[in-house]
Amino acid sequence: MLDVVVVGGSVAGLSAALYLGRSLRQTVVVDEGKPANRFSHASHGFLTRDGVAPGELLQMAREQLQPYETVTFQTQKVTEILPQTDHFLVKLLDDTTLTTRKVLLAMGLRDGLPPLANIEKFWGRSVFHCPYCDGWEVRDQPVALYANGDRALHVAKLLRNLTADLVICTGEAATFSDAQRQLLLAHDIQIIETPIARLAGQDAQIQSILFADGTELARRALFIQPSSTQHSDLAAQVGCALNDMHRVIIDEQGHTTVAGLYAAGDMTTLLRQVAFAVVQGATAAITINMDLINEDFRV
Repeated sequence: MLDVVVVGGSVAGLSAALYLGRSLRQTVVVDEGKPANRFSHASHGFLTRDGVAPGELLQMAREQLQPYETVTFQTQKVTEILPQTDHFLVKLLDDTTLTTRKVLLAMGLRDGLPPLANIEKFWGRSVFHCPYCDGWEVRDQPVALYANGDRALHVAKLLRNLTADLVICTGEAATFSDAQRQLLLAHDIQIIETPIARLAGQDAQIQSILFADGTELARRALFIQPSSTQHSDLAAQVGCALNDMHRVIIDEQGHTTVAGLYAAGDMTTLLRQVAFAVVQGATAAITINMDLINEDFRV
């Protein structure tokens, strides 16, 4: 029987695998190879690896896991997790089943892009979602934000700190209160409510936003608010509680509401940063190891 099955092989899962490997835990990491940040040109904000491409970061992590013989990988999809009395059965798409004492979910989220024509070609290269991840690279440049209401105000404050040339495109009637609108205009943030017809640019670089009335706005970057959903419904299937934002509820140690089942990374939080995912993966692994020790270290 395995000690741990880690479902998801991005930074949270690999961070956990490192700690589990160093604790001599028989661990299998099951991953489909489709991390949400695979479209991004670079990963930022992670000390010593700032600006490294996401794929390169994962490759380095896997290489550093090679000395830990108790950690292995399977490129597969988990289709079902079945709790037993004191263990779990983890079923894979190829009809094989892994038997394990503990399961760590680290599957991340899936991003849904707004219906803007041509957005896919620019996504992760000049269309972004996180000012902390990609804002510095477009500092002092003409930037647009596609959002509305309270969320738009929040992100606009972050972006306005990076550039004085910021326009909010709501794509519909703006839902700002009078006070919010006055605040935005006082900081020279223009609001355009005209629907967007399409995005235009060269290769992966956005150059302008074309509106339904025929007008055009030259921009070097566009920030959006993608709809983020769980990459898989496994957590809900097995009975994990989710909050109002559809994130898996965990305690400070990484326990879910299902005994023996843990979660880490983007699927548990609004703070979608590599650094946070690494910490959560490490925290969950330490918790799992200690829980296993406490189960075994008794008379």
